[in-house]
Amino acid sequence: MKIKIGEEVYLQNYEIKYLVHDLSSFPDSILQEIFDEDRNNFFMSGPANGFWFECAFRNANSVKWLMEQDWIVDYDEYARKPLPELEALVKHLKAEHAADINEFNAKDKTYRKDHFKEASDKFDKASHKISSLENLIAASKGEVNFVFPSADSAAK
Repeated sequence: MKIKIGEEVYLQNYEIKYLVHDLSSFPDSILQEIFDEDRNNFFMSGPANGFWFECAFRNANSVKWLMEQDWIVDYDEYARKPLPELEALVKHLKAEHAADINEFNAKDKTYRKDHFKEASDKFDKASHKISSLENLIAASKGEVNFVFPSADSAAK
């Protein structure tokens, strides 16, 4: 999940791990900010809790790119939605995701081979969004704790 505070975007630790390990196309500024030793922003240097909003992005290119990624759940967009609405959304997204996979699998072998990377990326992002929304549901039930940036860290 992401949260925007002023001109900065904070990501939870698990988002950073996903970006670094599972995606191949993002701006160079993202990596520069993740591994910026002066700001101690490297995701493994802090608490191991994946739900911490710990890694701040300040570079305009990073902020713009992150805010354009609708598969990275924007906390502010979903946090105030009623629990039944979030649960219905997750159910809908899961059904849509399953239908997309079934449609892809129904294509001929050549099509699947030629479009595998594109489809795989789409399916991974959809799964990631669903997982994030499920985490938000768990947090609203008190099963998971999110730790938000402090005013001090947001002011840096």
